Amino acid sequence: MTNIGEMRPKMASSLTSLVANPAPPRPTTLGVAVLQTLTDNIVGGELAPGTTLPTNPELCVAFGVSRTVVRESLKLLEEKGLIRVRQGQGTTVAEPSQWNLLDPLVLEAAVRYDEKLEIIDDLVDVRVGLESLMARRTAQRIDDQQLAELREALAVLESLLDQPDEYLLADIEFHDVILRSSGNRLGRSIIRTVHPYARASARYNPHMRLAEIALSHEGHLNIFEKISAHDEDGAFIAMHDHITSGWLRRKNGLSGDLP
Repeated sequence: MTNIGEMRPKMASSLTSLVANPAPPRPTTLGVAVLQTLTDNIVGGELAPGTTLPTNPELCVAFGVSRTVVRESLKLLEEKGLIRVRQGQGTTVAEPSQWNLLDPLVLEAAVRYDEKLEIIDDLVDVRVGLESLMARRTAQRIDDQQLAELREALAVLESLLDQPDEYLLADIEFHDVILRSSGNRLGRSIIRTVHPYARASARYNPHMRLAEIALSHEGHLNIFEKISAHDEDGAFIAMHDHITSGWLRRKNGLSGDLP
């Protein structure tokens, strides 16, 4: 499985320091540094909404890249909703409400700078809403083959109760069986787009203790029982409670009280 944390580039430099201390010329393939640095500076708050960016020639000198690279980077930032480009008025930083948080680069930075856990709270809300509805649909339509697959995923979880890292990976597969069985491809795609970035955050996903795993597994058992009984409302509630209670335990530090 791909580790989002390993994929993330190193923390980008401050745009202010780059403008003050221009970089030497770089190959155009390093244009990704422009995109990453500006994204970090915007999402991280160094460049506040409404701030006017340096001119294109100034950015070329600061990053040591060509005008083509700068233009392409700014175009991508505009597509991500991070900046607004107005002819004759320069380029300004957009309001957070305009950011495309389904864009992987924007979402990764937003989660990384989310000191108040507001983005992660929103992400959990999205996941709770979608997965609860998809669990309901799975309980309604699951066939024998899919149920056998879900039972096997549960058995794998059962075998890993004393292995936190492996249990976490099996947890992902258990939930994905439910998502696939619901037949809601769009919902599954949304969850698979946003959830890895939460899991990569140590604040959302700290190392699980054995007691925490036991509590999580009780939730999985309850979800399986409701789905296997074709209890649609029960499956909705079980999934809702499982995700919500797990996040609240971690958020409020209650897992630290577990042995």
